[in-house]
Amino acid sequence: MSEKHHELTLIWSYPKDKMIHTADNSQPSRRTGRPFTVLIENAVSAYHALTQNWVRSLLTMSGITVGMIAIVSLIAILKGVKAEVGNQVKGLGANLVLIVPGKLDENGLPSPYSMIGISSLTNEDVIALQTVKGVDRVSPISIVSGTIEYGKKEISALALGTNKMGVVMNPTPLAEGRYFEANEEDGQYCVLGAKQRKELFGDTPALGKKIKVRGLDWTIVGVLSKPAGDGTMGNAMLGLSDVCYLTGGAVRKKVEGARVDRIALQTGFKDSADAMIGSIEGKMRQMHDGKENFGVITQKKGLAIVIKMLDLAEKLLGLVAGISLFVAGVGIMNIMLVTVRERTREIGIRKTVGARRSDIFAQFIVEAVILSLVGGAVGLVFSAALCSVIGHVSILEPILDGSVVLAGMTTCTVVGVLFGVAPAIRAARLDPIDAMRHE
Repeated sequence: MSEKHHELTLIWSYPKDKMIHTADNSQPSRRTGRPFTVLIENAVSAYHALTQNWVRSLLTMSGITVGMIAIVSLIAILKGVKAEVGNQVKGLGANLVLIVPGKLDENGLPSPYSMIGISSLTNEDVIALQTVKGVDRVSPISIVSGTIEYGKKEISALALGTNKMGVVMNPTPLAEGRYFEANEEDGQYCVLGAKQRKELFGDTPALGKKIKVRGLDWTIVGVLSKPAGDGTMGNAMLGLSDVCYLTGGAVRKKVEGARVDRIALQTGFKDSADAMIGSIEGKMRQMHDGKENFGVITQKKGLAIVIKMLDLAEKLLGLVAGISLFVAGVGIMNIMLVTVRERTREIGIRKTVGARRSDIFAQFIVEAVILSLVGGAVGLVFSAALCSVIGHVSILEPILDGSVVLAGMTTCTVVGVLFGVAPAIRAARLDPIDAMRHE
């Protein structure tokens, strides 16, 4: 086909409602089609333009696809984590209170001192809290890090030194044996978690056997059953399925550096823990000479802290994914600028036969948005597949709901528009005469 014939083809293939019509020496006039019809025409034109260079289009869309997989998958995973942690914290009961060393900060988070072993809590605080009206159970908690050994087997686990009340406050019931009694506080006894029992003993009996923690022998008097929802992300984060309880008196007397790291208490079911914070804080201030070197966390406050931390993680991960989408958007802009240069002569012809600046601008904006949306749609498909795989092979259940999909596609549209504006403006501003001369 000759160049002249190609130009005539472009002219006759251009939509008639955009062409300049003249008759009876009247002034040129334009007939404007309906907005939806114009959008369809631009979309069809964009489809043909993109499929003519499908390899380049595919490579350009891949950046958006990767960015969409990252941002949608991360948001779905974090939504799943928040939902599961919320369910597990609620399952602990609304009447539980945790006292930590150090004053809570403005965000309700514990002091860094409580994380590095510096504690202002004492066993006298535990005794005093037992006198607060409405408090049913009080338990000192000493956190013992390290491993649990039985024979030649060794596993990592969270060991807590506490009293009988501390074990009872765990909603997981006993599967075997009993809790340790008050008169056994100074003896070396333990209640083993279901996970530790399986890893250390398998199908053999565990009661009466001795395990070694921090170089000391502890006699197993009870085994907890498998927690409800065991194997879920919430239990994994809270450690409910991975706890070994030791007699707290023996821990604080015989384990080097052991102290009261936390105090757990449970109010009567008629008494809301949130309503009793004032009484609990008042008793603690009395014990600490008016100093507020402690923090009181209820189930509601604890859930808010966890959700706040997960929200921060979601924002940080969203920022990283957003950067990848920005890079992909720059790629779209570069390709569209190249496309404008390659189609300069076509743009000149279309302007000559009546296309307005707004028509050219809309055409290239639509092309950029289609590139971004198709890449985003492919990314959503891969994200759904990835979330499904994660849900089947791990303890995490990502939540890919309509809000995540809508946010993802909206982001793609915004990226297409923002990074398509510069090429579209350049195309719209081309002088038709100069464009026609372009080789």
